[in-house]
Amino acid sequence: MALPRTHLALRFAACLALAATSACGADAAQPVTPTPAHLRLDERANHTTVRATVGTSVVITLHSTYWSDLTSKAPDVLAAADTPRVTPAHTCAPGAGCGTVELTLRAVRPGSADITARRTSCGEARRCIGGEGRYSVTVKIRG
Repeated sequence: MALPRTHLALRFAACLALAATSACGADAAQPVTPTPAHLRLDERANHTTVRATVGTSVVITLHSTYWSDLTSKAPDVLAAADTPRVTPAHTCAPGAGCGTVELTLRAVRPGSADITARRTSCGEARRCIGGEGRYSVTVKIRG
């Protein structure tokens, strides 16, 4: 048995209204909490200022195992989630510095924090010259 066109249109409108109110009710019952962003930085961010919000995960990856003392100078604002991880690459000679040093931090409150690292060797048998041996990024955190 075929339904008249007006009946089909009314039925469609009723289904559409029901779907819309159900979706709205579901959103109201379960508040949406935004997921904190992830901020990934490396040597290209050296000597810059970046912005983040409280809850942001900041991951610093430096591409040489010669980097040391990778740390936040304001751990009450930007706290380390763990200790720096050194991952040597197995694609070059031992002692050549191939690999990464990585540190994950978490923005815990509004403020400003400097992330720093240092190194004395900038390649096999090559001392760092000028600013090559210093890494510094300022992270401005808002609430």
